Amino acid sequence: MNPTPVQIRRSAPAKFVASNARGAEIKIGRSGDGPDFSPVELLMAALGACATLSADSVISRRLGDDAPIDMVVTAEKDVEADRITSVETKFDLDMSKLDEAGRAQLVKLVAKAVELTCTVSHSVEPGTPVQVTF
Repeated sequence: MNPTPVQIRRSAPAKFVASNARGAEIKIGRSGDGPDFSPVELLMAALGACATLSADSVISRRLGDDAPIDMVVTAEKDVEADRITSVETKFDLDMSKLDEAGRAQLVKLVAKAVELTCTVSHSVEPGTPVQVTF
C-alpha cells in the first residue's frame, strides 16, 4: 500500500504548511528563521519517529505500555555538497528495572525491529531517487 499524499502549501514568503489527508499539519520554514521545522529537521524527525514507532511494541513488552520512549536525532552535514552525510538516532530508555542481560536483549531486539520495519531508513540508507515534476 502506498503512503497517502502530503500536501504542501505556501502560507507566507519562505513559510509552508504540510498537511495530510487526516488533517494533521506541520509548519515548515528555513532553519534559523522562526520556530518552524526546516526540511532537514523533518527528515531527522521522520527517521526518529520511524525508529521509535518500529520499536514501540518491543519496548512496551519489556518495559510496560506506559514506559517513556525518548530519542534524540542528530545529523552531520557536508556544507559544500549540501547534503546530510550521517544521522544518529539515539534511544533514551529507562531500563533500570532490567538486569544486564535483559538490557542487552532489549537493545538487540530494538535494533532488529528498526532494521526490519523502518520504512524511512530503508528509503534513505540506499539513496532514494527524488523526481521533480510539474
